[in-house]
Amino acid sequence: MNQSQIKVGLATEEQVNQEFIDAWHRAEQGTLTTTEERLYFLDTKTFLEVLSQGRLMLLYTLRTQGTLSVRTLSQLLARKYKNVYQDVQLLKKAGLIQETTVENVFVPWDKIQAEIDLSAMPVEQSSV
Repeated sequence: MNQSQIKVGLATEEQVNQEFIDAWHRAEQGTLTTTEERLYFLDTKTFLEVLSQGRLMLLYTLRTQGTLSVRTLSQLLARKYKNVYQDVQLLKKAGLIQETTVENVFVPWDKIQAEIDLSAMPVEQSSV
């Protein structure tokens, strides 16, 4: 069985655009043999907010338990339904969770590979 994975990380808009252009050229030349799913964040704060400890636990629980309703997921996590629902909506928007036709949710990935390119991190000014 092939493992499905997504690479998640930080990148600048320029890096994302260049990666897209490079893939486009490889596809035109017929040298693009496999596709790779990626999700990039433009800043560290958003990256760490989306992939918080609670959301990673939610992803882990869904991956290990299989397709679940949000209510069942909230019970397994011992968290309020409203908070789990909001996390699920955000993770669906990011592409890390998918929904079935009966409004249950699941994680389509066996592996989420996180990578932080230090050259993509914005330099913050110090007040010191």
